[in-house]
Amino acid sequence: MDEKYYECEKFENIKSDKSVFEDYEFIDCEFDGCTFDECKLLKCTFSGCQFYRCSFISIQAEYSQMKNCGFIKCNLIGIHWNDFLPAGRIAEPIRKIQDCCLKYNTFIKMNFRKFDFTGSVITESTFEGCNVAESSFRECKLEGTQYNSCDMRKADFRDAAGYQIDIMDNKMKDARFSFPEVIRLFNVLGIKID
Repeated sequence: MDEKYYECEKFENIKSDKSVFEDYEFIDCEFDGCTFDECKLLKCTFSGCQFYRCSFISIQAEYSQMKNCGFIKCNLIGIHWNDFLPAGRIAEPIRKIQDCCLKYNTFIKMNFRKFDFTGSVITESTFEGCNVAESSFRECKLEGTQYNSCDMRKADFRDAAGYQIDIMDNKMKDARFSFPEVIRLFNVLGIKID
């Protein structure tokens, strides 16, 4: 990539390992089949971009931001999404996640209200102080994923598995769960169900 500013461009099969990207701006761009492994993003902006079949592994971001980006069939590993929060928090970094695999991700005080995570694999990740009210986690694999101090009212966890939710620490009114996985909610109480 020779330029620093790209708009409505398509990038395919870029493989980048431990590279540093500085002062890049991507507006409404499409990335397909790209891999960014242990890369560092300094003062970069991604706005309205779409990522298809991409892998992001242990990305570090400083003074960088994402706004309304979509991820389809991507692998997102070891990402701290707060490092991508736009200035002024007018928009959220992620607009769409579909059929993605997320592992070791951290989401802090992000707004996912009415968001559709359906069918995604989200493992060993943390949602802290997030608004996931009315969101769908249906059929998600959530092994080791924790929800702390989140607004989960009317969230849908039917047919999801592996979640760790402290019912005393989260707002849970009208959230939906399936049996037998719903028994996990009682773990925090220290009771045994036979």
